[in-house]
Amino acid sequence: MIDKIILGQRLRELRESSGLSQKQIAECLSVDQSLISKFESGERSISSTQLDTICDIVCFPADKLLDEKQDEKLDNAVSFRTAKLSIESIKALSAINRIFLNQMKMDKWGDAANDRSTGMK
Repeated sequence: MIDKIILGQRLRELRESSGLSQKQIAECLSVDQSLISKFESGERSISSTQLDTICDIVCFPADKLLDEKQDEKLDNAVSFRTAKLSIESIKALSAINRIFLNQMKMDKWGDAANDRSTGMK
């Protein structure tokens, strides 16, 4: 299980690299901004639903975020060009990102199944 403080640091890094504020993330989650701050500082645990939503927003796989062995710089697939995006736009992009992340996961499973059927590793 990943430490809350490390998870919080990773969440902050992804949010900042996406160009989003704690307030924008909080609005998408329908929570107070102070809760996002507490997630990022490791003061509070985050629910799996909240974590999945944040990962969808920043287009980053939750399983990779939670990987204890993950020591490289986190590089998310999307960066928002303006802090003036409406919450509705961020939520719409989040839905698109979820489709993209699910497709990545299915592609990985397909590759693994092909490797097993051909005897490759």
